[in-house]
Amino acid sequence: MKFINGQWLVRVVEGGRLTHQLFDIHPEAEAFAEEERHRLGLPGEPPASEPVETRRRGGRGR
Repeated sequence: MKFINGQWLVRVVEGGRLTHQLFDIHPEAEAFAEEERHRLGLPGEPPASEPVETRRRGGRGR
């Protein structure tokens, strides 16, 4: 999942084919991503990317 231009993008790769779904609401995107992971038999939950607006630039404090 990635937060892009005010929406959450969920990417799914199945059988070598990439599809994506956009969501305005983060919990809906998380639920869809979890359903797809379960359907595809994927282990665990990868972390969602934090919104671009909240990322720190320049490495200060890290």
